[in-house]
Amino acid sequence: MHLKDIPALVDLKEQLIRSAHNNRNGHALLFHGSSAALIFPLVKAYCQFLACKNPLDNDSCGSCSNCIQFSQNSYPDLHYCFPFATKDKAPKSLTADFFMREWMDFIKANNFFGLNDWLDYAGLNGKSALINVLEVRRINEKLNYKSYAGGKKFVIIYLPEYLNISASNKFLKTLEEPSDNSMIFLVSEKPENLLQTITSRCQKVFVPPLSTTAVENFLISQGVDNETSKISASLANGSILEALQISKNNQSYIAYAQLFQNWMRGCYSAKTKEIFTFVDEFAKLGRDQQREALQFFMDTIELSLKAATKGEAATHPLFSQIGFKLTGFASVLHFKNSKEAYDVLSAANTDIRRNGNVKLIMSDVSFKFSNLLRMKA
Repeated sequence: MHLKDIPALVDLKEQLIRSAHNNRNGHALLFHGSSAALIFPLVKAYCQFLACKNPLDNDSCGSCSNCIQFSQNSYPDLHYCFPFATKDKAPKSLTADFFMREWMDFIKANNFFGLNDWLDYAGLNGKSALINVLEVRRINEKLNYKSYAGGKKFVIIYLPEYLNISASNKFLKTLEEPSDNSMIFLVSEKPENLLQTITSRCQKVFVPPLSTTAVENFLISQGVDNETSKISASLANGSILEALQISKNNQSYIAYAQLFQNWMRGCYSAKTKEIFTFVDEFAKLGRDQQREALQFFMDTIELSLKAATKGEAATHPLFSQIGFKLTGFASVLHFKNSKEAYDVLSAANTDIRRNGNVKLIMSDVSFKFSNLLRMKA
């Protein structure tokens, strides 16, 4: 993968290239941001650039032997570490090596992915994934090997926040005593969950979320139609992974928007029949869809409040498509009732996650909303 294949992030890519040209990279770099789905391919492309025999001014050449091996996922001095869990026929001394063939096939087929995508592929869905101390020991051994290609050795640790305590302490020693001519890249969504002694020994690189326009353009480049790309990007909060998932499930979000429209009208007018019609329709959704819909409702409230506080018209392509004017909804929002509404929905999401009675939960939420929407600022 080339740096040019990573959507947007122009300034960051230029910064990384300058660091390489000026030899300012440390032995351990912590790339962090809200979406590892974007960070992982960026780091992989950067490793290719660093290993390239004939680098261009702004990218790897793509044609030297090292670049060809990178494109085939066969570069001998690039090693991976990632979360895993035990499964049938797995050895007691389990490391990522047991899953490496599956991992290599998976990342070859998927440039942009999330942890659940990997766990599903490996047959580990629903299991508690981690990175254990044996895996850190394996990585240390890889780093101590002589370079096959004669250049730097690279290790990419995908989601290091899954290091358990023993592994974290072992990895700390790895950072304190780095191997010669090696670089460690940490790809993290939650760096605050890492030991502070680990993060302090890493050169930090923040990867920002993409703009809505950048996400939209990315989706179009992936063959998604313009209208679906626009709607999906507006809902994705800068995440290309979320945008891809939404684009494949666009009709569900149209249904969520229609549910929200009918629900808010029922709550504001305090019409019990309309409220219970919404509750019945919501209860028919699957559990994952219910949580997805609630998150969509929360995002809609946040969007509407931001527009209201700025004195702007609240707009969203999804609601425009179904003919619901968010400006009218936003006009009854203020900080106090919006915060309470957001907290009520967040609590409902938690209760549903704990398998609470959906009809009781959403009935209670609806009557609270009916009062909140008429609350004075």
